[in-house]
Amino acid sequence: MPETNTLYFTPGPVPISDRTGQAMHALLYHKSEQFMIVHEELKASLRKIIKTDDDIVIAPGSGTTGAEIIMRGMVPNGSKILMLVNGRFSTRWRELGNIFGHEVLTITVEWGESFSEETLEHILSTDSFHSVWITHTETSTGITIPLDRFCSIIRKQAPDTFIIVDAVSSLILENIHMQSFGIDCIFSASQKALASPPGACIIAFSRRASEHIQDNLERNRVQVSMVHNLHDLIHASRNNAPAFTPPLPIVSALLSSCTQILQDEAYQNKLIQQAEKIRNMISEWKDCTMNHAFHSNGVSIVHHSKSEKIIESLKQKGIIVAGGQEQWKSKVFRIGHMVLYTDAELKRLNHSMLEILEYIS
Repeated sequence: MPETNTLYFTPGPVPISDRTGQAMHALLYHKSEQFMIVHEELKASLRKIIKTDDDIVIAPGSGTTGAEIIMRGMVPNGSKILMLVNGRFSTRWRELGNIFGHEVLTITVEWGESFSEETLEHILSTDSFHSVWITHTETSTGITIPLDRFCSIIRKQAPDTFIIVDAVSSLILENIHMQSFGIDCIFSASQKALASPPGACIIAFSRRASEHIQDNLERNRVQVSMVHNLHDLIHASRNNAPAFTPPLPIVSALLSSCTQILQDEAYQNKLIQQAEKIRNMISEWKDCTMNHAFHSNGVSIVHHSKSEKIIESLKQKGIIVAGGQEQWKSKVFRIGHMVLYTDAELKRLNHSMLEILEYIS
């Protein structure tokens, strides 16, 4: 647990509740009946959060691990795939496709911008793809795309194309309905709005995606792996018997945090209201600007010419925020709000920023 005097406004890992921290000690052995019960309950909770009735896999690793598992086991060798690229993490998925030897086409926009629906419609009407990869919220830029509309375009223009969604920084925070949106695969991670420690990736599959994975295996169309064999991971998950030793503390913590989230019917609304409160607060900060178009409910990107100095000054006051990445490294700082904070914690952040901005301007 973080020190009580230190506040973490980071876009993952996030602060976890005492109840979730205590739950990390609950599971001791993955071949016990207790593990099977916890695993089944966790899958049921995640299905409610993701809004699906189909396969869920919880595997050791990060969100990037989840993306690689999908790229290896769901995308046949030499496939043509379309990537929507507008930041560091969507660029990573493009690089991953290249590593696996796929033919990767991109719709690329500048950092801080979103995509044209007309451009997506056009490329889908002129070319065919195995899958379209969408980063719902790009953590490096704070841009959140209108996922329901993009999925609708893909289903209309290319109904046989698989829709694969990076929901690492959007799950719980944004509107996601896997089945009604027609999404075939969603991947996320434990250390974001799921409010657990890092160490587990979560992958959900539509029924046709699971059938496609089985077909890939039978036709020898994917690269083999011992640890990341997607067919085996799905089979093990269905039987609540992991193929390899799972991250037991994270599984326990995830069940605890998901239970707490689902018990509060207004939880998502509270996160949305908190995001709006933080954006309003930032708008009053001297010389700080934000892109309010396509903003995220989980991370706010603040532009300031002395961002690195602000980050260090906040650290001296016991408040940790994230820096910019790549070309935005010295241009922005990122405030994560993927879990709920108290009014006192928000006031402490605001008061500290007002003090800092007075003496660094």
